[in-house]
Order: sequence, then C-alpha cells, then structure tokens
Amino acid sequence: MTTYRGEASLILDNGRELAVTANLTKTALAGRTDWSGTLSVPDQSKPIEMVNLQQGTLRTGHGEGMFVRPDISDWLDSPAGQFRIRIDGNGDAPF
Repeated sequence: MTTYRGEASLILDNGRELAVTANLTKTALAGRTDWSGTLSVPDQSKPIEMVNLQQGTLRTGHGEGMFVRPDISDWLDSPAGQFRIRIDGNGDAPF
C-alpha cells in the first residue's frame, strides 16, 4: 500500500483547476492497482463546482489520474471547517 497526502490540483471538465488537499491510498492486489481517497478544501472557500462533481482529473507533483465520485452527498460528513469529498480512481494513480 502506498499513500499520498499533500497539495493537488482538481481539473474540472471545463479546464479550470482548483487547489485541494489530497489524502490518497493505492493498493495492488492480484496484478491490479486500485486507488482512492479524499479531496478537501477549507469550508469557507469551497467551490460550488465541487458540490455536485461526479468525475474529474487529479494532478499531483507526480502525474495525473482520472477519478469518479460515487456519492455526491458524501460532503455532508465533512469534518468541521472542511469541505471533503471521496473519490475512486479510474486507471493509473497520480502518485
């Protein structure tokens, strides 16, 4: 298992980039690699585009990876002071 925690850019379908904090995990099982985790921003600066986001591209200092967001109501469980969403990687991990 490999982890990444740090700054990342969320790239929206329209090309706009949003600065986020990523907390990601990558696991390899039976020749297959899966990755997932969370993206967060301070609650007061949450971009409206993240509320209903269903998919996107994440860029870290190591590369880019596409993801899906299986539950758009996941942000309701965000810790105090944060807006956090859960993502599941689709393809190669960006770290």
